[in-house]
Amino acid sequence: MSLKIIGGEHGGRILKSVRGSLTRPLLGQVREALFNVLGDRVVEARVWDLFAGTGATGIEALSRGASRVLFLEKSNQALAVLRSNLEQLGPEVKERCHILKTDAWAPGPLTPEGEETEVPPDLIFLDPPYKAVGEDPGKALHRAQQLLERLAPGGLLCFHFLEGHLDLDDFDPVLDVDLRHWGSSMLALMSQGKPASDPD
Repeated sequence: MSLKIIGGEHGGRILKSVRGSLTRPLLGQVREALFNVLGDRVVEARVWDLFAGTGATGIEALSRGASRVLFLEKSNQALAVLRSNLEQLGPEVKERCHILKTDAWAPGPLTPEGEETEVPPDLIFLDPPYKAVGEDPGKALHRAQQLLERLAPGGLLCFHFLEGHLDLDDFDPVLDVDLRHWGSSMLALMSQGKPASDPD
């Protein structure tokens, strides 16, 4: 499968992909639509790319001006491809990246080497394996909603899953959820709802 960066400083650059079906990059047309929705929100954003795989989504954010991206991936094969993709973008991009080998479903404190405390992200890209969501959608959604608590104020979580796994009624009604549909892909753009105002 041919992967490329769609927009920004490195738009058009070809990325390496991972052989086999275990790592599944967000389709280019879906990635392009997502970043069109996000717009300027990406600029200077601190980003987490969970289940990063090839790094295509986080690298797209870097190309469009994200200030830093933290990539989480546990597959050695995917990590090798991710590092290779970052290497070709040069030292300036690499300086804005950190890679952690860990389980993205239940990450502990995310403190890259040299940092003592976790830096809350402005954007989280959550793209777990389809099978993991399909086997237990409720559990997957619960984990996604837990990640919201780690966002910076005003932050956004972009949760990707297949059509039919979840619908709007499954989400906590106190959250702000914008559910987008592209082909068989669903993207839930999730943020903390505004707290209820105190009664007079």
